[in-house]
Amino acid sequence: MPIREGDFVLVVGDGVRLVIKVSRGFRISTIRGVVNADEIIGLEYGSVVRTNLGHELVLLRPTITDILLERGERVTQVIYPKDAAQIIISAGIGPGSRVGEAGVGSGFMTAILAYYVRPGGKVYGYDKREDAVRTARKNLEMLGLLDWVELRVGDVVSDGFLERDLDAVILDMGDPWNAIPKATEALRPDGVLVVYVPTVNQVIKVLGSLRDYGYVDVRMVDVMVREWKTEPNEVRPQTWVNAHTGYLIIGRRSIRSGKPTK
Repeated sequence: MPIREGDFVLVVGDGVRLVIKVSRGFRISTIRGVVNADEIIGLEYGSVVRTNLGHELVLLRPTITDILLERGERVTQVIYPKDAAQIIISAGIGPGSRVGEAGVGSGFMTAILAYYVRPGGKVYGYDKREDAVRTARKNLEMLGLLDWVELRVGDVVSDGFLERDLDAVILDMGDPWNAIPKATEALRPDGVLVVYVPTVNQVIKVLGSLRDYGYVDVRMVDVMVREWKTEPNEVRPQTWVNAHTGYLIIGRRSIRSGKPTK
């Protein structure tokens, strides 16, 4: 498929990695020189172009995470791909899934969820902040994923979710333990609850609430990815490591979940 005006393109080369949105007259400026966007319109993804300094750059189709991390707007801290992937796998989210999310923030996780629930699923996103919902909506529109998302300004702790029999609920908020009662009401009888928190103090409160509300198969993981340099004469771990970002706590609702057990 040829590159068209308005498409996103991942440009990579010697020390170059950036995502651009193609528009006529735009100059793609890199540390290896400049390429005019007009020259890449009509080329196939995977094509090689040369900058004005003679360096080769490759034009690739960007992934959703490439676009989000480089082009997405942010009003809050975001869930990074390493954690998002674990959430998707642990919650069994796929085409047709119905997922609730509390604390959409900038909408990065919302977008990834929407990408995976297509074509028959839906993501129901809640946030107390109107500016967060506006930003999330803009990011989803940028990616063409808004059709699979319903965004609402609301406090799930006090008001809960409007939906019922959801396959999964993700809580990414400061006090998720307080949202577990309403999340439980929204889940199907064996639905998956995923809680994302950055500190052990929060973990302890979440685990206590899950126990009180009768959740089973409760697990907790901390995902770490160590990237390596791949230069032929310098294959080694990168000096900078994106280590701890947050803890993921995953539990399954059962038919007995609901009112606290104590």
